[in-house]
Amino acid sequence: MGVFSRSWELTKMSFRVIKLDREMLLFPLLAGIFSLLFSATLLFPTILLEIIRSSGDSVALSVVDYVLIFASYLGMAFIATFFNVCVVFTTKTRFEGGDATFMDSIKFAFSKIHLIFAWSLVSATVGLLLRALDQAAQRAGTAGRVILGILSAVLGMTWSIVTIFVIPAMVYDDLGPMEAIKKSTATLRRTWGESLIRHFGLGLIQFLFILLGVALAVLLFGTLGGMGGTGLAIAIGLTVIYFLAVILIFTVANNVYNTALYAYANGAPPDDFERSTLEGAFGPRG
Repeated sequence: MGVFSRSWELTKMSFRVIKLDREMLLFPLLAGIFSLLFSATLLFPTILLEIIRSSGDSVALSVVDYVLIFASYLGMAFIATFFNVCVVFTTKTRFEGGDATFMDSIKFAFSKIHLIFAWSLVSATVGLLLRALDQAAQRAGTAGRVILGILSAVLGMTWSIVTIFVIPAMVYDDLGPMEAIKKSTATLRRTWGESLIRHFGLGLIQFLFILLGVALAVLLFGTLGGMGGTGLAIAIGLTVIYFLAVILIFTVANNVYNTALYAYANGAPPDDFERSTLEGAFGPRG
């Protein structure tokens, strides 16, 4: 099975689960809405920060600035983690032969609120440290800027990779942040190895849908643009709806697939996913 064929098979398997539990699409949508609301609550502190900046108090600015950044990272991480836990729980329940309702998943996430908050603290702290490294890179000379920029990018990518199974570890094994990171790393090492990026199929399919969306947007604007303001509004609206749908569907699909891979790697392959396809795409290191 080639890379594209395997990617398509993995995508179809993820979509089959989404088809059975369409309410999962609401979770990333709600995450986006609550993130916007949270960002709005930071508007007043941001205005306050601008007032402090105009006063020229560099020490106060530094403290307030980093407090706001950390609060932003913490809030965004908490919102994203909460609703991702909902998706993983819904998927886990489906894999085990059950059918979790929307409120079942919300209640489960609330039961894990302590783990969600603890993980959000860790995630926000790492985000703040990476932000500080970026700030240091901007103040460094040319060579230092390049070196620190590369270091920041590598650390950020590494963090994203080693924590990919943290939320499934929280849901399946009730693990705290440090234990979940260890379990995520062990799962990654045991099943993905050097094939991690090369066989990350959903990303390839999502990229193709994005290209299709760009082509459709060009077609819509070319066709409806001549109708004046109304046509332009319709073209913009349809384009936004398409890309929003792509984002929602593939956000859930990635979570569904990661959950399936975690279950498979830890000895409980879900029935909805074909063992042969998973083994072919993510075989153990030789």
